[in-house]
Amino acid sequence: KLTVGHLALIASNMRVCTLLVLCVCVCVCNGYARRHDPPAVVAEDFGKGAQAAECQFGKTLKELGSTWFADLGPPFGVMYCIRCECIPFHKKRRVVAKVHCRNIKHECPKPSCDEPVLYPGRCCKVCPGDVNSPDIVEDPTPIMNTDEERNLKHFGAVLVSQPIVDSIEQPSSQPLTHDGNPNYKATGRFTFHRRNLYFSFYTSSVRPRGVQFIDLKGNILEEQVLIPESQYQNQTGKVCGVWRRIPRDYRRLIRDEKLQVSLLWERAELSITGQLYRYRTLSTELYSALLNGPSPLAAGTAIVSVYTQAPSIHLTLIFTGLFDSETLSDSPVTVKLQTSNSKERIVIEEIVRVEKPSQNINVIEVRSAVSSSDLNQMSRQHLVVSISTKTGEYISGTIITRVACELFQCPLAPPSDSPDFSSTTTSGMAWMYVDREGALRYHINLNEIDQPDMLGLVVERRLVELEDLTPTFYNGWANGTIDQINTRHLEQLYSGELAVNVATTESRSLVRGKLMSRPVADARDAASPSLLVRPDTSKPASQIGMIWAAVDVECNLHYEVVLSNSILEDHTLELYLEDIPILAPGAPLTRKLIDEFTAPTTEGFVLSLPPHELSRLSNGIVYFDIRDTSTAKTILKANWKEMSVPTSCLPHYSDNNVPPINFNSDTNTPEQTSCYHGESFHEEGTQWVSTVETCTMCNCRHGRVKCDSVLCPQLHCTNPILRSGQCCSTCDNATTESSGNMSQGCYLAGQHYALGSTWHPYLPPNGFDTCAVCSCNSTTSTVKCVRTECPPLDCDEKAAVRKSGCCKVCPAPIGAVPGDPTWMADQQIRVNRSKAEILKSGGCAYPIGRVFENGHEWHPRIFSHGEVKAVKCHCKDGTVKCERRKHH
Repeated sequence: KLTVGHLALIASNMRVCTLLVLCVCVCVCNGYARRHDPPAVVAEDFGKGAQAAECQFGKTLKELGSTWFADLGPPFGVMYCIRCECIPFHKKRRVVAKVHCRNIKHECPKPSCDEPVLYPGRCCKVCPGDVNSPDIVEDPTPIMNTDEERNLKHFGAVLVSQPIVDSIEQPSSQPLTHDGNPNYKATGRFTFHRRNLYFSFYTSSVRPRGVQFIDLKGNILEEQVLIPESQYQNQTGKVCGVWRRIPRDYRRLIRDEKLQVSLLWERAELSITGQLYRYRTLSTELYSALLNGPSPLAAGTAIVSVYTQAPSIHLTLIFTGLFDSETLSDSPVTVKLQTSNSKERIVIEEIVRVEKPSQNINVIEVRSAVSSSDLNQMSRQHLVVSISTKTGEYISGTIITRVACELFQCPLAPPSDSPDFSSTTTSGMAWMYVDREGALRYHINLNEIDQPDMLGLVVERRLVELEDLTPTFYNGWANGTIDQINTRHLEQLYSGELAVNVATTESRSLVRGKLMSRPVADARDAASPSLLVRPDTSKPASQIGMIWAAVDVECNLHYEVVLSNSILEDHTLELYLEDIPILAPGAPLTRKLIDEFTAPTTEGFVLSLPPHELSRLSNGIVYFDIRDTSTAKTILKANWKEMSVPTSCLPHYSDNNVPPINFNSDTNTPEQTSCYHGESFHEEGTQWVSTVETCTMCNCRHGRVKCDSVLCPQLHCTNPILRSGQCCSTCDNATTESSGNMSQGCYLAGQHYALGSTWHPYLPPNGFDTCAVCSCNSTTSTVKCVRTECPPLDCDEKAAVRKSGCCKVCPAPIGAVPGDPTWMADQQIRVNRSKAEILKSGGCAYPIGRVFENGHEWHPRIFSHGEVKAVKCHCKDGTVKCERRKHH
């Protein structure tokens, strides 16, 4: 039986959220989602984040619509009778999420058989074969099939001013435009990958401050504050981001083309909106264009596909605002593609008839053969595409790099077919992207080589060199720009045919890496990655990798790891965040497990890192460590020297706000990341068996070590056995077989317990809980913890006190003398105790020299007046409270 007080203690010490405690105590709880109570997105609130339609439960995120059982953590584990759901609810126009938990024990159906069975991991007793039960949770995130993934792959949108989004209500004191009538336009591209929607925008205006995804009813499903321009976004002029972990219902909206997107600025009238539509030519898009015009409602985009073998061009033109309600069917528009330099020349001019003109979205296509010179003009951004109507309405725009936010990256390792595969020590990494001018910006880092004879951008299949990058190599780095990358080479880059190759006079390909496209968002939006190198130089240089990492405005750490294929070989790897204690630079390292993976690439996030850990990232005293689980040895390591952490995530100290230190309280204790004990470091919040004193458990809390002697539970057998290496005796002979064998037994809070053993759970910082006994089942190797059963009380529970042991007792009646066995006989509490024992168990000294038991009530005595009947005093938990009787 779990008491409310014990659950509160577990929640505090085992770091279970208050939401979970309320869930167990009252059976129903409503917890808000990941971000709490967001204000409307107005100018001054953009940096504060927005609420998402997903739930945070403890340290995990739950998808909207998912269900699970409440997990209290050790020692009590999963509560299979407490079922939780992540449900949507409307907060004004926003759809946000909350956690709803309820006790389902009373929902269990009555079994139809005489001897129902309670299976492990179930709440309800069922008959064999029964499947209809409320304690069965279905998988909320089924794997997407190939057809669904294909149908959600590429989408586009044209954004113009529309009276749809009105969440920004306060005007800016400094308007962004001079005439007060802005003409903001944008075009977007959206790529769906692994339940994430990556978005990219070109805009005709200053950078927007926020983005919203909205259904056709006007409900805001997702709202994000756009981070300030990163290095990539500044160089490309794009707006990049990702909507992660999209719920199934929202994926259905995307698939059915029923989702809208809005870009937001400080003023409500500056917002622009467009609807996501699927366009098949987006899969072959090589260039893009944002089409603008004088009308605030007229805009468009061009999806430009190019074929270089037989030079030709395919234009997919999406536009809105050129037709009104009176436009007749089969209306002609003129499409022109012409040069923008001084010698204006028309490349394509074609009249296309729109069969059903729409005031919303119109789509037309134009195909035409062109010359190689025209394609080169396009790569230099010297071509303009325009659409005009017979009424004089028009939109136009320059053809530029395609809208999608992406970069191209690869680790550089010795190729497997190289004769120097096992002998070379050189390795490295490369990444590059196309900037707003159409130039290719490249960054290459080589390790353990002074000067390569040739460093080039090549066609991967034949090693045909396209560009010599050797002149820019210095001190291990090659950073530069290829100003004139023609359309053919750009086509090869986007299709994954290009590679970075390092050659010497002895080897045609010392190290090489094939450039692969990756969307830019979160970790990949950082300034640069770090090279993962092998600390053991005797290992082959083919073991190489690169890691991206970034911290968002909510203090979450995002990461992506890319490894050479030769590393894994069916091994499981672990990614750790490793730091060196500042106070002891030469001391053992502390590590925090981030991820476990088996593929050459992995990406993920760590929720809400504490400020002191983020401060270490910001200061560059952190390593990323990759270990092989089969050997427990480090195979790759990267020192993270540069990470931009939002100032709101870092510790803040000043002369006016440094909190006072209270040595008797855990609050305001300076934050530290580890404790040093027994010649080793231990992470914050961990517990361990002391190597300094036998039969002692220790824990680390706020950088301080606290140790407690092991308390053994009372045994109910005649011949208890104390085995070698054990601190407590046991009644179960099963410990004989498992003693010393770590593969057998039970684990709780990281500690091993032999089969058949019993113990009191250790709950830092309060030590051993003697009111609970845990046991390791000899047959199933499972842990079961039970509480002490207390007898019913004869008084109000609020008035009861805990004198000693685990159970509360009723207070003594007025007039009873402490130590008098007549009023405590039923409670079986020890009598005739010493003054020190009474005070230790919550007794009171009042007045000085006289001691009262915890829970005792009495009338005070005054020397000149005797006993004062009108006043009653009460001792509870060491505190005396006296009250005068009220007269009615």
